[in-house]
Amino acid sequence: MAFRRLFSLSSFGIVAILCTALLPVALAAPTSPSTQAAQEVLQRLMPALAPQFTLVLKPAPQDGFRISGTDGHIRVEAATTPTLLFGVNWYLKYVAHLQVSPNGLQIGARSLILHAPAEPIQKPTLYPWRYALNENVDGYSSPYWDNVRWQREIDVLAMSGINAVLIERGTDLVLYETFRDAGYSDEDIRRWITQPAHQNWQLMGNMCCFNEPISLELLHKRADSAKRILTSLRRLGIAPVLPGYYGIVPADFAARHAGAHVIPQGEWNGFTRPGWIDPRDPWFAKLAASYYRHQHELFGDAPLYDMNIFQEGGTAGDVPEGAGAKAVQDALAQSRPDAVWFMMAWQRKPSTALLSELDTSRILIADIEQGRTPRENRDEEFRHAPWLFGGLWEFGGRTTLGAPLYDYAVRLPEMAAKPGSGIRGIAYFTEGVDTNPAAFDLYTEMAWHQEPVDLENWFGEYAHRRYGADDPHARAAWQVLLHTAYGYRADGVNGHGERDAAADSLFNAQPSLDTTHAAGPSPDELRYNPSDLNSALTELLQVAPALRSSSTYQYDLVDVARQVLANSARTLLPQIKSAYERKDKAEFDRLTSEWLQRMQLEDALLATNQWFLLGRWLSWVPQWASSPEELIRLNFDARSILTTWGDRKASDDGDLHEYADKDWSGLINSYYQPRWKLYFDSLDASLTSGQPPRPIDWFTVGDQWNHATESFPAEPHGDAYLQATEVARELQLLP
Repeated sequence: MAFRRLFSLSSFGIVAILCTALLPVALAAPTSPSTQAAQEVLQRLMPALAPQFTLVLKPAPQDGFRISGTDGHIRVEAATTPTLLFGVNWYLKYVAHLQVSPNGLQIGARSLILHAPAEPIQKPTLYPWRYALNENVDGYSSPYWDNVRWQREIDVLAMSGINAVLIERGTDLVLYETFRDAGYSDEDIRRWITQPAHQNWQLMGNMCCFNEPISLELLHKRADSAKRILTSLRRLGIAPVLPGYYGIVPADFAARHAGAHVIPQGEWNGFTRPGWIDPRDPWFAKLAASYYRHQHELFGDAPLYDMNIFQEGGTAGDVPEGAGAKAVQDALAQSRPDAVWFMMAWQRKPSTALLSELDTSRILIADIEQGRTPRENRDEEFRHAPWLFGGLWEFGGRTTLGAPLYDYAVRLPEMAAKPGSGIRGIAYFTEGVDTNPAAFDLYTEMAWHQEPVDLENWFGEYAHRRYGADDPHARAAWQVLLHTAYGYRADGVNGHGERDAAADSLFNAQPSLDTTHAAGPSPDELRYNPSDLNSALTELLQVAPALRSSSTYQYDLVDVARQVLANSARTLLPQIKSAYERKDKAEFDRLTSEWLQRMQLEDALLATNQWFLLGRWLSWVPQWASSPEELIRLNFDARSILTTWGDRKASDDGDLHEYADKDWSGLINSYYQPRWKLYFDSLDASLTSGQPPRPIDWFTVGDQWNHATESFPAEPHGDAYLQATEVARELQLLP
């Protein structure tokens, strides 16, 4: 295992130092580094406890953390800031039984005196890379975040030991300046660039030109925001990962530049993809140089540059993949000699041909297939390039409860222990954030576990720190969750779509008596008996009253009640279908009324927690608009990504509708529930008349909602405990 412990990273020079983190060298921290940025994280997250921590950055031949001290004076030492903050987090978890979580805090009373560990705790860093953020997060979670929300995300990631974060915001201005250099007019290139919630897919070469034009004011606002985000990351010793240039061009580039070799890329789920210019073409070198120059002037440099050629489709045409990829790597090296090409292993990419001519010491691959299909021969498949064991358990930012935790707790350390393993870290790669905090907690912690983790013991500890006491009902609830929602694992079974994620809610589906999912690729079935999850809710309802006020308990109670209620739709819908086919109108009316009532109950439940509010999502949008007309475009952008996703062709033919479905208050009662009522009314009329049900144009229904302007509460209201109790009562789970 020593080959994985060669890196000690400076909190000041991490951008430069991490560029060499794939090489066998030992690096030391500066002699007198500042811990101010780390102290500020503690002050923001837990101001009452922050003064009790003394943080020390010390030079060391190998990074790791050490915890010691006396009561009320906890000393944490490390060689880098992310490791230092994870040392604080380890203390909170395993000594103080407290928790910093993406969805809330459980940090005790303001008067709490922190007790020192019985003896010093010391843990070495196992991997050089602890990466965060799927490219799609910039579409499904963060496109309109303000910098306050971004800072909180950075703080939680830093406390979780993350030392590299992808930032896509601001790349639109880089592309704008690059193609202005190439002769495009201001208007032409702004019509090519997609709005924020869809823009990530343009950066990956999937689409362009949707809901255009983007405004120049918005481009500059986003760039200014990105600069502040990057400053925050760098102050914390977290390496920014920036999008690189691999060849996307407007479709008319060859027509404007005679002789340029541009390969049309066809379609992606109904959208026309940008063209791909042959990286061996002289125009590619010019575009890449311009791109990296503007990016440097705006945002500085990064150790890693994210590029995914032929992501979910596309074609190399007559360009040899290996030679084309080598030219992309050479262009990066020309502008950033020490940089590493960061790419994801997804579906059948990267191909053997694409990797064939690359300098594999200058690439880093995030393997995000391991939660779906065990891939035991990745070292050979990746030509012995270094790679990260990815964590992907959620798609589209969907609010489903579940993750293949066995694969992270057991398979990850087992694979890393194999002689010659190329695993160099982890990659937190869910398509959205703010869901499944238990999975996030475990997965990020696995960067520090050399041996497999006993999940039953881990979940027992988790319940303790999650609520602040070793409550038997909390412990029982989490054991149920472990063996149901979190009990599945990668198995390689086909035919279940995104099998590394949990099945989504039928309440959110485009109405049909035969539907088995809302999002097209979402699994058709739960991988546990839904009734087995019910006791997790009833156990949580019995947690001691003194523990119920924490934001962590409140979130879990709503989340579990939401999932139990969503699961009930899978039992109720076949009953509705049976009544309809029997032409039993009375039973059909009773069951459909019950269905709609459960949706109303779910909306009221979700309204009690800030993490399940449509209004919160939409409240971030207006700050980015510079005119009433732009606000209309941006609201449509933020709404459509949740519903139709795109235009009619993408929504219907591309089957993108509901890809980002979410159990959110406001979304249920203004969109999902009215759709089901419209559908049930058409079936009810058919039962009365004996005529076929009238057809419904679901795209038009969705598009009308996308263009609506009503507002929704951005703050929670109601009592979560009372609403969760009502869910249990409705489903007859209470004695």
